[in-house]
Amino acid sequence: MKGFKDWTYSPHLPEESKIQRSTNYFIVIFCIAIISPFFSLLQKQMVLGFLAFVFFIGWRRGVRLFEYKIFLLIVFVYGLIFIQNLLYKGMSYSSLYIPLKIFYLPYLIYRMLGIRFLLYLQQIILIIAFYTFPIWLLQCFVSSFDGLLQGLIVKVLPYSWGVVPRSLLFYTAAWGEGVFNQTLGIYRNSGAFHEPGAYGVFLVLAIVINIYVTGKLYNKRNLFLMIALLSTLSTTAYIVLFVLLLADIISRNLNPAVKVISVLFFIYSGFQVYQSGDFLQEKVNNQFEDQIAAAEQNLGRKQGNSGRFYAFFTSIQLFTEHPLFGRGIAYSSSEKASGEMHKEGSFTYGITGVLATYGLMFCGLFVIGFFRGFKMLSSIAGVPSIFVLFIFIGVNLSILTQIFILSIPFVFIFIVGYLKEDSEIIRFKKMLGHAD
Repeated sequence: MKGFKDWTYSPHLPEESKIQRSTNYFIVIFCIAIISPFFSLLQKQMVLGFLAFVFFIGWRRGVRLFEYKIFLLIVFVYGLIFIQNLLYKGMSYSSLYIPLKIFYLPYLIYRMLGIRFLLYLQQIILIIAFYTFPIWLLQCFVSSFDGLLQGLIVKVLPYSWGVVPRSLLFYTAAWGEGVFNQTLGIYRNSGAFHEPGAYGVFLVLAIVINIYVTGKLYNKRNLFLMIALLSTLSTTAYIVLFVLLLADIISRNLNPAVKVISVLFFIYSGFQVYQSGDFLQEKVNNQFEDQIAAAEQNLGRKQGNSGRFYAFFTSIQLFTEHPLFGRGIAYSSSEKASGEMHKEGSFTYGITGVLATYGLMFCGLFVIGFFRGFKMLSSIAGVPSIFVLFIFIGVNLSILTQIFILSIPFVFIFIVGYLKEDSEIIRFKKMLGHAD
């Protein structure tokens, strides 16, 4: 694929049949669908059925279904679950399958698709951005269309597995004041995800994948993805985009004086923008004050508090109480199940959530593998090490406010780093035409 275009590169192998390619798309689409609000009440059953399906397809294709390193990883997690169940008197059916759905399923997908999984993922997120952007514009500026969508989400709810009127499966309609920006007079764009911040996480991931594949931040795909990201009006997504833009300036081969001036000017400009938007500094300050107060008063043990800062400090507090083995991998062993914490309390966001739930030893292993995965992907198109560090920081900032840290796309990157197979990177580079 020499000279492939930013807009058109393909994740397919020449020898794959149409059925295989369609199956690949189905697998990756399903990885996104299982976190859709349309299926929120069916996720457990969906994931187990999906695991069986992927195992069968992998067996049919003759891929390696198990190996020593993944065996050790899964045994490690089962061991933690057993210890937690023993210590906190929690036992449930979910203890049997949690390590399989969280870690074995992404491993199977890695063995079937290799790094190409990320190409498929980026392509699907790009398609979602393409078709949802005009729908979002129409809902923002055409009142009759807005009314139509508001009515549709109510009518569709009984035929979905959602909890509240929100999702049309292919698009999450803006459902009320919670996603309306008063200053700009427009809705925030959720794409096909459960809320704008979640959409921002996957737009960031798509941008990062494109950087790894092309070696460039600025190209047609990424520019459109950035426009879609701006439409989310997500504070976290904006901050992560700032981090990526700053990384691009720092990693450029510029005169040192020009680089220093450029970095300082960009940081100053970014700070001015941050101070000017009501959904940036004011929103962050208000959330920080309210959620820190809630965390300090342990209100999550009495009422259903949530939020990025609340979850961060609550997870740190839980880690200090259960540092070695963590607590709550299976719900039955969690403080929510025992009644020590309100069932709607949040603490499982990002790396700190892994730290609180899985303990120090496993979290250390996960962070090392996660970073190594990002580092290994950088060799595809020669992304500078400093850029990789900023990407790692940016992605972790994005998922620090969401529950996606142990979803398939992010665990997949961990699996890449955990298995550390240079041969897979070489195969992928050859497919793209980057190999020497």
